Amino acid sequence: MPQTYLMLYWHMHQPFYKDLAEGVYTMPWTRLHAWKDYFGMVAMLRQFPSVHVSFNFVPSLVAQLEDYAEDRAQEEPYRIAFTPVGDLTTEERGSLLDFAFHINRDNLLNRYPRFRELFGKAEATRQRDEAYRLFTLQDLLDLQVLSQLSWFDEIYLESDPQILALVRKGRGFSEADKQILRQKGIELVKAILEECRQGIARGQIEISTSPFYHPILPLLCNSAVASESRPGVRLPRRTFRHPEDARAQLRAAIDLHQRVFGVRPQGLWPSEGSVSDEVLRLAIQEGFEWTATDEGVLGRSLGMGFVRQADGTMAGGQELYRVHRFASGDRSIGMFFRDHQFSDLIGFVYSRMDAHAAAADLHQRIRAAGRSTGDRPAVISIILDGENAWEYFPGNGREFLEAFYGRIASD
Repeated sequence: MPQTYLMLYWHMHQPFYKDLAEGVYTMPWTRLHAWKDYFGMVAMLRQFPSVHVSFNFVPSLVAQLEDYAEDRAQEEPYRIAFTPVGDLTTEERGSLLDFAFHINRDNLLNRYPRFRELFGKAEATRQRDEAYRLFTLQDLLDLQVLSQLSWFDEIYLESDPQILALVRKGRGFSEADKQILRQKGIELVKAILEECRQGIARGQIEISTSPFYHPILPLLCNSAVASESRPGVRLPRRTFRHPEDARAQLRAAIDLHQRVFGVRPQGLWPSEGSVSDEVLRLAIQEGFEWTATDEGVLGRSLGMGFVRQADGTMAGGQELYRVHRFASGDRSIGMFFRDHQFSDLIGFVYSRMDAHAAAADLHQRIRAAGRSTGDRPAVISIILDGENAWEYFPGNGREFLEAFYGRIASD
């Protein structure tokens, strides 16, 4: 069969949770996903030096990671989780019981017997003020530690001796244990960006960027463009048209990317995969060499559909499985289009399968799809969220990814 190129692209994004007026983070999810996902997703590639992967780090996410790495992020659940347990107010104890159990129970909470025990104790009553009265100071201290330790990356859990000691201890934690955990959390966030820089230096990963605050650029450039993708849509009486703001978003993204990663970004993931002719011209003018979006955009643009055949090939694959180019004057930008089914299998199906069977299934499907282009090489793009799916996989998805990368490395 002709050569098949796999464009594997993980999108790392959390909303910008920082209230710029108050300087306070309104949600903990950037920190928790920083602990659970971002480091390991890059670090595990060291096991597979021949596998090359693309990542997209949204600039507003990177800015938040820097806040946590420098220990300047003000976030209430974070503060409560690491306050000395004897200093917690009644209200803070109630808040701890509220946020501590906002976690995947099957794959994160249940792997710690003491955490499961505390969850059962909290569930024994429906009234929060009654629940915290059932908790001793040691219960609350153990809950503080385990509700945070449960989010730590698998690779980090297995490689750091102090974290491993906390895992093995399992219960009866001390205030000193809690401070060790807090310091390790800061170190882990710092390690994310350094691991990315090292992956770039090895030539094993490429990191692309997005508009800084993740706006929908086509609408920022011209709100009337919505009628192109959805004819008849109700539009505001006054057209919103600020392409200069769209350009500013791209330039701010480039500046941050160069400062943090030491290289200029070549690729652009437009927020939510949203593109228009005007946005692509802006991307070309700002020096981007490639971008990506969904197969639905290509299908609507060409007036065709993509249908998976019984033998795994794709009707219309000659268009889907190649790099297209959008030209503006004498310059152009490469465009990759996501195979939606492959991305959804990873995001929603494979978590319910044996990890090795799932990896084998995906590998076989990619090989079959590669035959869709006849005697021409195929470029198959798998593009999806790089963080939110993994908590639904046993072991944070690491066994599945290792099995899949191993198959790619050996093919």
